[in-house]
Amino acid sequence: MSGPRAPRDLLAASSSETTPFLLELARAQASRRTPRDLLAQRERDGFVQPSALDLRLANRLDALALDVAHEYEALLLSPVAPLGACSVLAPTSQDRTISASRGTEVVSDPTNVLALECARRLAKDPRADVRLCTVHQTVRAQPHPKQPGFSPHFRMFAMVEAGAARADDGFEVDAFERSVRTIDRVFDASSALGCAMPGRRAIVRATPEREVMATRVIERLQRALPHVEIVREPLEHAYYDGLRVLFGARTATGAQPPLADAGRFDWMTKLTSNRKMRFVATGLGIQLLPMLFRA
Repeated sequence: MSGPRAPRDLLAASSSETTPFLLELARAQASRRTPRDLLAQRERDGFVQPSALDLRLANRLDALALDVAHEYEALLLSPVAPLGACSVLAPTSQDRTISASRGTEVVSDPTNVLALECARRLAKDPRADVRLCTVHQTVRAQPHPKQPGFSPHFRMFAMVEAGAARADDGFEVDAFERSVRTIDRVFDASSALGCAMPGRRAIVRATPEREVMATRVIERLQRALPHVEIVREPLEHAYYDGLRVLFGARTATGAQPPLADAGRFDWMTKLTSNRKMRFVATGLGIQLLPMLFRA
């Protein structure tokens, strides 16, 4: 084949130039493998092992979440996304994602992929409020807790909301309230699967620049979800644009893991080149519900 081969040439090459080389490399490596190699990898490699979650139960969880998220349009995403879908938009390493050939990567965060769709729709109608959701088998190439329910690939329920800024942080207040309220409904609905989720708590974290916004979000959550304990903490994680809300419940052992993670991000500003555009994304590790809260 023709094209760049030296490491330095490959680093400077475009995706279209490196794709033939990567395909040839994969063919060569696959041609040297044996059936025994495949079985050996199956035993040692968590990326290729089945989920501990029963498929029928997973389907019921998916339906449960999508049914209560009636304020969001539901999309079925591709297993792959454009290369850099996470690392280009957010301060995160490409190493946490499984990079593939043909200019793609395996989806490691569906909220980033949904952000691309939001930007596409806002380009057509900047006045629109875009609300999307999905359930996706997410794969992350990073260390995970050695605890039940955690694995390199897991079921994530994701919601995003994008649109123009409004007075008094109106967009963010509405978006956070809507997403946390939806997660709360998912927790309620999970009782049909035998899950008990008492002691619900929301942790609101904000930078000093977003303290007023945090206060407005807290006041809205207190009115909408009076049964939820709300804790306020400082935000020190640069991944978020000033505001983050963690939402969880108490397990039978007394632990209170944050199951859902909602955040304000600057991705829509980057994607649309419009500083007035806002974006709030929420992710729930939905497979944790039966694994941690089912009797």
